[in-house]
Amino acid sequence: MTSAGELSVRLCGAASAEPVWVDETGTVDRAALHQEVGRCVDLLVRRGVRPGDCVAVQLVPDASLFALVLAIWRLDARAMLLDHRLTGAETESLTRLCRPAFRVRASAGGSRFTGLSELVVEPSADASPLPEQVCLVQFTSGSTGQAKVVGRSAASLDAEIDRYAAIDGMPGREDRLLLLCSPVHTWGLVGGILYGLAVGLPVLIPSAQHGSAIARAAVALDPTAVFGVATHFDLLGKTAELPRLPRLRVATSAGMATGPAVAERFRLATGCRLGQVYGMTEVGVITADLAGRLPAPSVGRPAPGIGVRVTDGELCVRMDGTPYLVEDGVARFADGWLRTFDRAAIDGSSGAVTILGRADSVVAIGGIKIDLMEVEQTLQEHPDVAAVVVTFGTVVEAHVAIRNGLTDRALAAWSRERMNPLKAPKRYYLQDRLIETPTGKVVRDRVQLLSAFRERAAAVDATRGDQ
Repeated sequence: MTSAGELSVRLCGAASAEPVWVDETGTVDRAALHQEVGRCVDLLVRRGVRPGDCVAVQLVPDASLFALVLAIWRLDARAMLLDHRLTGAETESLTRLCRPAFRVRASAGGSRFTGLSELVVEPSADASPLPEQVCLVQFTSGSTGQAKVVGRSAASLDAEIDRYAAIDGMPGREDRLLLLCSPVHTWGLVGGILYGLAVGLPVLIPSAQHGSAIARAAVALDPTAVFGVATHFDLLGKTAELPRLPRLRVATSAGMATGPAVAERFRLATGCRLGQVYGMTEVGVITADLAGRLPAPSVGRPAPGIGVRVTDGELCVRMDGTPYLVEDGVARFADGWLRTFDRAAIDGSSGAVTILGRADSVVAIGGIKIDLMEVEQTLQEHPDVAAVVVTFGTVVEAHVAIRNGLTDRALAAWSRERMNPLKAPKRYYLQDRLIETPTGKVVRDRVQLLSAFRERAAAVDATRGDQ
């Protein structure tokens, strides 16, 4: 079984002038990576990090962050990845669930991905015991409620890298991958950073995440492949200054379903069809259609080595053991199968998987079953609806990000013309934007959505009172 140290050696490769990470200001090659990993190993050893210790890393993504992860693994320690955009309260909430032995922060650093950070390693008290095989601790997005604590072994990461390599159309050494999604979350981390290190694929990083910045990076860095989430491709499709990218052959979205309008707008803007990947923090990549060859709303065929089945309408994934380090009281894993809580269908001839919505999105009203995702899809067709989440308390509720001054009365009238009265929302919560997780997923938890709406409404009232 692959150890963390062996995985680190594989990913570092041999010191050379081969490019590893590229941004608009510079390049990190294999020789520089080796030097930075060595610096991080020395720092960790001086601060007392030993094999088996869990080291929490919360840095703005740059070369030092990933060299640090490789250094932690080189020592057969465990890396806990925390998104730098989390608030202090959010960070403390997560680290109470699984307590690290050390924390790393940056005392200074530049704004460039290819720059290096000055790192500070601080011990923590009362570290949580972890299973011996765990080398990476991650937290799920929390878009549907409390984040879950996931432990990945070096062997599972090693296998996932090889799984990506076996997917049809996956970029290789001859390609250049523009990575728009977060490199500390599963899609960007394993499918981008770790896979790129393993196969010698240069990974390109934009300077910022707004539309003009990623369009500028797409032109300046000359990618042949782009990985992102729906928001990135929506931005690219709407960016007027984006020229056609003649060398672009693969563009793939993950994280949440990409609407057909976004996919078509991106195709018209770039000449490249938009593919789809479906996965989970707990498993990694599950299905893939990188080149967008299958008709929507398919999310592709199971990746090589992945076993899936549909049980009671819900997609389940074969696993050797539970991925969770902390139980939350919900039955998620049993008899070698992990529940995804996504309703799905598997095509008997092609094996392609279609995600039909969340298993908890079907509610009974007046003796009739109503799929809240169907209501969402209908509302999303309104030209002035930017994003929508439909929830159920005592009635159907719609949380809507609007454009052009759309009112709840106008949206309700529009909805009644298109939906059965039982399906049409009875309450509308309209605002400029919906709250999102650090990975860009719209939060779907009803309590969080209502709390955010009320906080914003109170802030608006307070502003008016001061005038």
